[in-house]
Amino acid sequence: MAATPALALWDDKVTPFVEEKVTRDDNVFRAPESTGPVSDTYSTTSLGLNLDVPVSRQRFQGGYAWNATRFNRLTSLDFDGHDARAVWLWQLGNDLSGQLSYTENFALAPFAYTQSTTPDPLKSRQAFFNGAYLVTPRWRVQAGAGLFDQTNGDPAFASSDVKISSTDVSLSYVTPANTSIGLSERIENGRYPNRNFVPGDSLDDSYHQISRGIIADWTVTGVSHLVARASRVNRSYPNTPQSDLDGYTAVAEFDWKPTGKFSLTGVVRRDISPYQAIQSSFVLVKGVTVRPTLSVTQKIDVSANLDYGTWYYLGDPGLVSGGTQGRVDRVGSATATLSYKPVQRITLQISALREVRSSNVPNADYHANVAYFVARLAF
Repeated sequence: MAATPALALWDDKVTPFVEEKVTRDDNVFRAPESTGPVSDTYSTTSLGLNLDVPVSRQRFQGGYAWNATRFNRLTSLDFDGHDARAVWLWQLGNDLSGQLSYTENFALAPFAYTQSTTPDPLKSRQAFFNGAYLVTPRWRVQAGAGLFDQTNGDPAFASSDVKISSTDVSLSYVTPANTSIGLSERIENGRYPNRNFVPGDSLDDSYHQISRGIIADWTVTGVSHLVARASRVNRSYPNTPQSDLDGYTAVAEFDWKPTGKFSLTGVVRRDISPYQAIQSSFVLVKGVTVRPTLSVTQKIDVSANLDYGTWYYLGDPGLVSGGTQGRVDRVGSATATLSYKPVQRITLQISALREVRSSNVPNADYHANVAYFVARLAF
């Protein structure tokens, strides 16, 4: 029989897809054992498309996915959300390039964060622009600016709504092997639009943050790669100076691919979490992540994600002053995933997750076991 052309839309530059995900969660609200965890099975149906269009030296990427989640028992948690992204990878000549992007996500906030049985529809939007210029073949200047907006749907968390504007600039030395090392500076301004600070409040209505440090991108060998940054961070609050932070952050990610079938990624971090806690101005996270991946065959992949971190809830004068220790959480998770691709456009996946949190705050401990099955068809 004669071969027929493969199905493709706009020369395969646009890829529509449909996905069905079935999840079994034995502790939906991430509640402690003493309060009786609630289990349920729910399904998520997703419809969307991905876009990847090169035009001369430019590249336009994007995607949109609408998803509907339906619970078997906890029907009050049924929710329709979406993910959207648009990216322009621009290039001018040989020495000037950059990115202009916009992303938007609308989903329920994780119950591990809210510690509530009330759903919190969380909308996050981010716009970003940056550019890099090779001043000489060895020196590269890069600058960017971004806007981030996060809005909580539950009025109980409205005080955590935040708007963040940021600018950053870096100067790096680049070797012929494309290894680079340089200096960077980032300025960030955050505002909480639903807070009206009055004397005596523990949480401020804005902050100003400056971080300066070293960035590095090093191809160690032909099979290993390291990306790292270390910064001195100063965060100040106009009304609650006792919440100020003056310290350092560091993140290092190492990728190792000794064979064509096996890869391993390790991440070590001491960083400020973007999550805004209810009783804290910010969260300092110290942790490590390990992600191995094995391609058993051309159609079967096995992967895992092991993560452990200690979360320090800082910036609340009521917790950190007077010798009182603030909240400290220790969170560990392990995920195993098996993926099977019987044909090019069909992907089947099964995963199992174990997550545990211990805390020095009453009723914050929990453990959860989650299993899910995903079937995805791309056109």
